Amino acid sequence: MPRIAGGTADVAFPLTSPDASVAPGNDREVYRPQEDTGLLIDALSSVDLSGATMLDLCTGSGAVAIAGALRGAAVTAVDSCPHAVDATRRAAARDGVGVAVMWSDLTAVDQTGFDLVTCNPPYVPTPPGTESSVVGPIHAWNAGPDGRAVLDVVCAILPRLLAEHGTALIVQSELAGVDTSVAALRHAGLRAKVVRERLIPFGPVVESRRALLIREGLLDSTSDKESIVVIRAQRIPGSAGAST
Repeated sequence: MPRIAGGTADVAFPLTSPDASVAPGNDREVYRPQEDTGLLIDALSSVDLSGATMLDLCTGSGAVAIAGALRGAAVTAVDSCPHAVDATRRAAARDGVGVAVMWSDLTAVDQTGFDLVTCNPPYVPTPPGTESSVVGPIHAWNAGPDGRAVLDVVCAILPRLLAEHGTALIVQSELAGVDTSVAALRHAGLRAKVVRERLIPFGPVVESRRALLIREGLLDSTSDKESIVVIRAQRIPGSAGAST
């Protein structure tokens, strides 16, 4: 069920933009671009990036950061995983774009005034006992029992990161509470709404936790797909933004 008029649920589009780099091969510690990455890159088309400053939080492979740089933005990419930082630097060099890459926790980012902030955070609900249910970079998807361990932080810090007329684009699954994110962003003083949506089959992480997610009431036992969305949040002109 699309949340937006003309929504993109069940509509195919490229996984990444034609000019965007993908994750380096065989690096098992870095999140490889998936449908959520593609949906976030698709949403970049709604923002004029020529000469803009862009911050890509939870950059992972760097695919979103590089897509922004190729469209003319001056990009800073941040991740708390050193493997992701190295992967993004290698990918940016391979694609011939300049991306400033920082190894940092989200809350330690002290730069402000970005025209665009993007984020593909960990958002998979992680009931106790499921933390290692799938082999791979678990830090890239494990997000606490309700999937909001990182999303709540992102929603809280966005106002101080954005320029006065800045925009944020966040991608997440419906399993982590889309309405909760929209409400949190609005509470923080931003305009927020869903601008992209796609219905996709469950991936291996959700499938591995299916029984527990059903038991926790986070998943319908008859479902085999989840909706992923991009939420756009914008500073309200004249607002001071929240401090953290």
